[in-house]
Amino acid sequence: MLGKASSNYRQATYEFEDKSRRTSRFFGLELCKQVSPDELVILGTTGSMWDNLLLETELSEHADLEEELLKLGEAAQNDQVTQETLNQLAAHLQGVLGIPCVLKLIPYGRNYEEQTKTLEILVNCFNHKDTAILDVTHGLRHLPMLVQQSALVLQSLKEVTISGIHYGALELTSDNITPVMQLGGLLELDRWNQALAIYDESGDYGSFVPLLEQSGFSKNALDSLRDASFYEQTNSVQKAQVKLKNFLTLLKKEEEVCSPHAALFLPALKQRFSWVEKNQPHQRQSAVAWQALENDNLLRATLYGFEAFITKLAEEYPNGLESYNVRSQAKGDYEKEQPSDSWNEYLMLRGIRNNLAHSSSQSHESVKKALANRTSLSLALRRAFKVLIPN
Repeated sequence: MLGKASSNYRQATYEFEDKSRRTSRFFGLELCKQVSPDELVILGTTGSMWDNLLLETELSEHADLEEELLKLGEAAQNDQVTQETLNQLAAHLQGVLGIPCVLKLIPYGRNYEEQTKTLEILVNCFNHKDTAILDVTHGLRHLPMLVQQSALVLQSLKEVTISGIHYGALELTSDNITPVMQLGGLLELDRWNQALAIYDESGDYGSFVPLLEQSGFSKNALDSLRDASFYEQTNSVQKAQVKLKNFLTLLKKEEEVCSPHAALFLPALKQRFSWVEKNQPHQRQSAVAWQALENDNLLRATLYGFEAFITKLAEEYPNGLESYNVRSQAKGDYEKEQPSDSWNEYLMLRGIRNNLAHSSSQSHESVKKALANRTSLSLALRRAFKVLIPN
């Protein structure tokens, strides 16, 4: 990023993580030398100090470019730099630096449309599965936020790997040395946010595994979490409960050595897994069903809601949670009894479940009505859940 033309940037000696030092007015040029990229992309506005940037390179020694650079400086002062001019100078800069260079205009980001356009321009600078190194040192003060957002979009839309976000912290200069800060940890925080959102929507623990692995947790802990996820998805709630308890025990032992980012999110993780302390397994299935219903995942809500009610019935029988025959017996006994306080809601939930599970169109009229659209199905499930598996 390149800031608006007013006065030139102050020269600074930047110190990188490996303790090497480079001196320049433009951090991006020194970062380029440090990391040796395949391509350099510089984004700025029609009023950015393009002339000062180019004068910092060996282009200033080209007498034949002197007039062009003077015109560029005048255009920057008048907020009139054109993309055509930048394209011509990019070719000269490529000759100096020895790598492909892209100089590209972006809007000022004064409103939502301009901010989105900047994101679009930045994203289009990369190909699918590229590796990106980002620099947020210079530019208008709101642009680093846009760069961070672009990093998230790059990962989502183009599977671009962000290997670093760098900031030359001039305000932290001490003894004439300016430290270079790595801000890539912000992306890990976002990955945790995404994992929590995925879990809240789907109930699947799988999104936490790579983050916990990266944070230093043991294979035993991760395998327990993977197994818990498998058993819950295959409707073996008791086995899932055992595995998740084992994971939480290991988590308690290992959390002292985990990454700071993981430590920040572990309380939220534990809170979401607190169901393992409940004595009645149907409560977990009920929680998943309600969670799916709130997130409009109506197929998952239906399947888990129906199974939660059968599990609730089977809990009254010896070995009812482990035996298919006993579960079938509990269901059969309930259907023979047909309790008046829940029978209509049960028929509705069973009819919806059978229709969705078997793609059957042979349903009672009330079930067909419930399946007519998203709103009616959601309301029908909510009414059934309140009676059969209240949360």
